[in-house]
Amino acid sequence: MLALAEKLSRDPFRSKYAGEKPYYELLEGEAVQKAVPTRLHSILQFVLAVMLKELGFRSRPELTLAIDEFWEPTPDVCGILGPEEDPYPTHAVAVAIEILSPDDRFTRVIHKCRKYAEWGVPDILVFDPAGREVWHWDGASGDLLRSNETYAFRSRPVELVLAEVFRRLDQELQ
Repeated sequence: MLALAEKLSRDPFRSKYAGEKPYYELLEGEAVQKAVPTRLHSILQFVLAVMLKELGFRSRPELTLAIDEFWEPTPDVCGILGPEEDPYPTHAVAVAIEILSPDDRFTRVIHKCRKYAEWGVPDILVFDPAGREVWHWDGASGDLLRSNETYAFRSRPVELVLAEVFRRLDQELQ
């Protein structure tokens, strides 16, 4: 009979994996290594961070969210409105963005998005820089839906023009 591994909680996770590269996230009590970002991923992360700031959010790349004792994901970019918590947000941020890397499992990304939604994050986006696709979390269906031209934020009355995101990505790639 196989023994089930015990869930890893926040403090043991931090003491074992803090500063490890590539970085780890605590997901469902399991230490999960983040995908190593590609150049394309890194540039899109920069573009999205800048655009969120332009839209009035405090933009924070790679900010760990202390959701609960067994969940500490690190979205690629967060957008914050209101007061910031230090060192980690323990309340929902306004925006959580995940950027797909070639090694990412989409099922894991969906699971993270579901947890962000349960936690109360109003705007959850997933970008595929290679395929130039964007999805947003739909609370009614409890799933990711494809975004086409713009994304209208729920947390503040602004829109992200997706063609502009990819135009800036192309500009940075040159």
